[in-house]
Amino acid sequence: MKTTRIGFIGTGAVAQVHAEAYRALAGVELAACYDLDPARADAFARTHSAQGYSDLAAMLSSANLDIACVLTPARAHEAAVIACANAGVHVLCEKPLALSLDACDRMIRACEQAGVSLAYGASYRFLPAVVTAKQLIDAGEIGDILLMREAAVGGSGIERRETLSEAHFPAGGPGGSGMGLIDHGIHLVDLFSWLAKSPVTRVRGRGNIAGQKQLPEYLMLEYDNGALGELVYEDGTFPSELPTEGIFSGGSGWDVGGITPPGQWQAHPGSIHIHGSRGSLRIFHYANALYLRNQHGVREIKVPEPGAPIQFALQLQAFIDSIRAGLPPPVPASAGREACRLVLSVYGEHS
Repeated sequence: MKTTRIGFIGTGAVAQVHAEAYRALAGVELAACYDLDPARADAFARTHSAQGYSDLAAMLSSANLDIACVLTPARAHEAAVIACANAGVHVLCEKPLALSLDACDRMIRACEQAGVSLAYGASYRFLPAVVTAKQLIDAGEIGDILLMREAAVGGSGIERRETLSEAHFPAGGPGGSGMGLIDHGIHLVDLFSWLAKSPVTRVRGRGNIAGQKQLPEYLMLEYDNGALGELVYEDGTFPSELPTEGIFSGGSGWDVGGITPPGQWQAHPGSIHIHGSRGSLRIFHYANALYLRNQHGVREIKVPEPGAPIQFALQLQAFIDSIRAGLPPPVPASAGREACRLVLSVYGEHS
């Protein structure tokens, strides 16, 4: 089987996690990487036995890539994706797809005109605990979905609150922290629609603006089938979970305390609550655990191993398979645009 040559655009922390995950894939070579900082590009290239570039056009023209993974901060996504389209290279773009709907449309149009496939990095759809939960939902195990919710609330106090820099979010537009609405919550906006299989009819919420005072964020989604989606984020306070409410993590990921390693006790594990007419699910998406509760009580559902960051490998493999079969990507760019539309709608003039 032909080796699939991958190039990374951006070599920050997210790129390190993607590279780690891709080691699980046969027939995939991380061939090249690009970063604005030549030293960082070279260091990443040496670590992963790739060719480093500080000129994106040079990488796209000379590295003979099959797929480019856009792993830069969101504000740079549009330029990177359009460069890939112009070079005839298929693209996997991390979330959020862009910071405006006009940018999303330009990216999608450029790839369509160039005949390249643009996949949206909705990696939560590939987390093993989430995949297993969706199988249960589709089988009718919890009946009709009534409510889906996630809250990431905690931190070490207002003085230690950290927001993402101007490199991620230009001042005056959507912004906030790495566990905020535009950077993290957009995962759940996509995921809730995927699970509910129903269009959103109404959105309410509040999101933080880059460069302005940071406040708690929330998003309420109403679906055509009557279900609700609820998101609440605040990392300038302290968690309220009790010590006994933690879990040993079966995967690595992110929460309000930062990166969480596998195999260790997580005192405040991230989780998604799905409530249905016949039962409920508690999905520890990064800790790789799943619980079902119904009239028979509570039971743990077996989840495939390994856990995160395997979702990035599964996502890339699904994209490779779609390209080889001449099919649309597993999560099309239109899904990323819709997630942006819903989130950006609460920013008013910034949408």
